[in-house]
Amino acid sequence: MNLAVDSSTSSEQHEAGTAQTARASTTAKYDRKLVAILRTAAAVFAEVGYDPASIRMVAERAGISVAGLYYYVRSKEELLYLIQFHVFDGLVRRFEKDSARLCAKGGTKSRPEARLERFIHNHLDHFLTDMASLTVCTRELGRLNGEYLNQIEALQHVYYSQALEVFEELCSKAGENRISARAATLAMFGSINWISTWYDANNDKSADELAKEFAELFLHGINPVNGLSTTLTTNSHNRGHE
Repeated sequence: MNLAVDSSTSSEQHEAGTAQTARASTTAKYDRKLVAILRTAAAVFAEVGYDPASIRMVAERAGISVAGLYYYVRSKEELLYLIQFHVFDGLVRRFEKDSARLCAKGGTKSRPEARLERFIHNHLDHFLTDMASLTVCTRELGRLNGEYLNQIEALQHVYYSQALEVFEELCSKAGENRISARAATLAMFGSINWISTWYDANNDKSADELAKEFAELFLHGINPVNGLSTTLTTNSHNRGHE
């Protein structure tokens, strides 16, 4: 999942994609049948790969006719595009809403620490219930071309920027020991996206619990004491008194 993309596009490209984006946004938001199809398609793409997969395979898995599937999408590439659009548009909108709500509450709820935990929670909460979409978004972005690719990269950049803004606030509090907000943001995405390779719903914690643990991990590294993380400093101190 390439989240450090350059979102700059020409005005001509933006205008050309406006109608397509509006169609995708409206359909993905309000058509429950399409959302179910997208989840099915993501499962197929994750299981067999994008190239070997076919429209017929997706239709059969979704329990509809090929003609019925073509009512919703015009091609396999559009299906891949809509999977990724639905994911990133939903995540961006969800964090915008949650961040605004937290900031409105004021106090500790409005602090970047709380918003970091919420960002991680939203990411995990979405993908732990739809791991196939995470696999597809991570592995198959390069299959898109032209305006489809431009739009998804632009959405990814917005999503990346939401996290970067939170880390910039956190890193600005670290004084002389501040680290790169960009490096911290990309490290976080690397960590939370990697979950698709090891998460076991029967043995691992919930999205809420994992979000707290991930946030704690990153906050300890962002707010160092004498150049060391809080955890390392505490452990070293304890070992010296054993």
